[in-house]
Amino acid sequence: MDRRGNLQQALLLLLALAFLFETWIWDRVAAAAQRLAALVRWAEIRAALMRVVDRLPAWAALLLFGVPFIVAEGGSFVCVVLTAMGHVVAGVVGYALIKLLGFGLLAAIFDLTRAKLMTLPWFVIVYDKALIFHHFALTLIAPYRAAAKKLAGELFARARALWTRRTAGANEEAR
Repeated sequence: MDRRGNLQQALLLLLALAFLFETWIWDRVAAAAQRLAALVRWAEIRAALMRVVDRLPAWAALLLFGVPFIVAEGGSFVCVVLTAMGHVVAGVVGYALIKLLGFGLLAAIFDLTRAKLMTLPWFVIVYDKALIFHHFALTLIAPYRAAAKKLAGELFARARALWTRRTAGANEEAR
């Protein structure tokens, strides 16, 4: 394979990793939001909000989901630019906050608007393409993920053995 092919493959791998990182964050934040929702009467609030969303036209549900999505993604871009311009702490902290809060809010909004959004044929196509890319990205990084898990297991085993030897030696010295 030529250099251009190697570069394209490396860029595709980086894109897949970034995409999977985003979906991993989405899944974790959605799970945390569900635990938080259990503390409040989310089922009742969700049912009331679903009744409102069900009366909305599909384009309004798209705005309800799309505007926060665009704001979150635009804010993420601004934070990346801040980081690139040397404002690393502000950029990284801002990015993390936007991702955590944005994904939490977006997960809740998507949950409320999903049925209405799926009535838009083009949205179904985009959603299906995103799911296909997610599966492709998982397949692409599977060998790297397996190697990383194996390496992490080996490192933890070494650390555990080292810890056991050190604590055993300390216990013998104390006697």
